[in-house]
Amino acid sequence: MFKLDNLYANHTLQPGNPLCKGCSILEKSKPCYSVMDYEELKESSVLFLSDSLTYKFGNTLPFRSSEYKLLKEVYKEPFACGASVKCPSVKEADMTPDNMKICRAHLEATIDKVKPKLVFPCGNLAMKMLIKKSGITDKRGKSYEFTTTNGHTCIVVPIYHPYAVLKEPRHRYLFETDIKNAYEKYVLGKRGGGNFTYKTLMQIDEVEELAASLKDTEETLAVDIETTGLNFLKDDVQTIAISSGDQTWVIPLDHKDSPHKKSVRVWILLRQILENPKNKKVFHNAKFDCKFLINHGIYPKNVWDTKIMHHFIDENVPKGLMDLVKLYFATELEDL
Repeated sequence: MFKLDNLYANHTLQPGNPLCKGCSILEKSKPCYSVMDYEELKESSVLFLSDSLTYKFGNTLPFRSSEYKLLKEVYKEPFACGASVKCPSVKEADMTPDNMKICRAHLEATIDKVKPKLVFPCGNLAMKMLIKKSGITDKRGKSYEFTTTNGHTCIVVPIYHPYAVLKEPRHRYLFETDIKNAYEKYVLGKRGGGNFTYKTLMQIDEVEELAASLKDTEETLAVDIETTGLNFLKDDVQTIAISSGDQTWVIPLDHKDSPHKKSVRVWILLRQILENPKNKKVFHNAKFDCKFLINHGIYPKNVWDTKIMHHFIDENVPKGLMDLVKLYFATELEDL
């Protein structure tokens, strides 16, 4: 039986780059080793990194043609491409900690040559090579600062590999959004206003004034609670925040510093606000908040839930509150 490993059995092992000495990948049968793909690269504000090189018809490329085409469709500005591992067809299982340490010298050389503001490691291996962290599903879209030994600093934002997007089209929305948000924030320098302010209501007359202004309003209210735990049968509401337009009020309830901790009146006033039938109350994961509010005799009227609403927009996108904030308000956050 013919074994694929014999395909390069007569291949003379290349000495490779001296920096690769000790790497166990050099003991495997490969068509070539230590391809310094960065030597021909030019400076660019954005660098996409694949896992390892692809070998085809005597050429080595960081991405297959279909993957490169997808990158050009999504990111329409000029960009550079490189591989995080400089030998072809290297899998994550092949990269021991020692191998990664050896290969990072070439990866840093790539970044020093391109001098990007923003680097997109595509997939888990590329991310591990750069930031020494694993778990692309949890870490995609987040930002990390990276500085090479020679002193070039850039922002690293892990994304799904183009192959994963082509194989599973449901990933495309997050793939496109992560690239768009990072580009606007770290290349174009767009920043949100960040003028968010809130008022903490420590006096009952302040809560009464708020109830008087909101109990008949037709303006939509955003509502969020913080609790002492997740069990609505034994835990309680620490604070409740209510927003209308550009105004936000925070009312401490079962909080150690709250003057309303034993107040019945504050819950009566909150009932007037939340049971107003003339407007919408917008929660995120409303069933959680409403269980706690019902324990205090409050049955919010006209409830809308951003978690459910976003499910109708795209069922494949994570629907946690912070996930949605990162998607839609990335430029207003300190970190993605």
